[in-house]
Amino acid sequence: MIVDIEAIACHYGGKVCKGNALIPTPGHSRRDRGTAIKASAHAPDGCLVACYNGTQADALAVKEMLRADGFLAHSAHARALSMQERRSIRQAELARKRERLEAEEAAARCAADLWANASRADPAHPYLVAKALEPFGIRQAGRDLLVPMVDSGFRLWNVQRIRPDGFKLFGKDARTAGLFWPHSMHMQDGRPSAGPLVIGEGYATMAAVHSATGFGVAAAMSARNLETVARAMRKLFPARELVIAADDDRHLTENIGLEVARKAAQAVGGVVATPRPESCSADSSADFADIPRADVAGRIEAAREAKEC
Repeated sequence: MIVDIEAIACHYGGKVCKGNALIPTPGHSRRDRGTAIKASAHAPDGCLVACYNGTQADALAVKEMLRADGFLAHSAHARALSMQERRSIRQAELARKRERLEAEEAAARCAADLWANASRADPAHPYLVAKALEPFGIRQAGRDLLVPMVDSGFRLWNVQRIRPDGFKLFGKDARTAGLFWPHSMHMQDGRPSAGPLVIGEGYATMAAVHSATGFGVAAAMSARNLETVARAMRKLFPARELVIAADDDRHLTENIGLEVARKAAQAVGGVVATPRPESCSADSSADFADIPRADVAGRIEAAREAKEC
């Protein structure tokens, strides 16, 4: 069976570059084309798969995906990779990692320039008004709000843009993994701020928590990033109380927001706060920016008290 590289790239929303189909690694953003597929008559299944932002297990999962979607033939006698093929895959992975790091460094410089030249955010910005938020910890460029995204060393790598209608986008080729928006984690003298550190998904969610409680917050900027950021916060604050502010995604088949929050809390010895009781009969989703500010502090405190009991 001939592997159709162009058809693979088209089907998975990727592109063809130097004979490779560059597609999103499963579980990653559709903009993050971290998997390369190359036709090879000498390779098992007729192609080589490399995931520069994943592992060999991810590469094998991609092959299973290709089989399921009819791009590779099903075979009960798939042979093992040769040493030369393994070396070729490893070299390709390393080359793509270098390219990715170079692109991320370039994107970080663009983000730094954008942030440095931005102005104070307008309190009357439509998104802030809609979410009833003050413009702390962010800036504005044109009509877009800018949310800084840093690593655990507080280096700026990316900036999330939020348009007036709430549409969000990250910088092109910019890093997202392990990054977060921090606010009031430390006092001016560098010591940790008082109270627990609350960690959640989006900027608006965590800005709402800070507005209501005054606690230090960190926004992981995505559900898949939540546990990684929680672990980074535990390293920064070994003895600090950590609260995970969950998104309630009950409109989905699986409540992803609650699931990832529980996993993150378990990983760092934290507690999970939900925007409303799980027994609530509402069938729509919500996060802490969607509920009355007067209820936010109460939901956070309820989670803290439940752990003490």
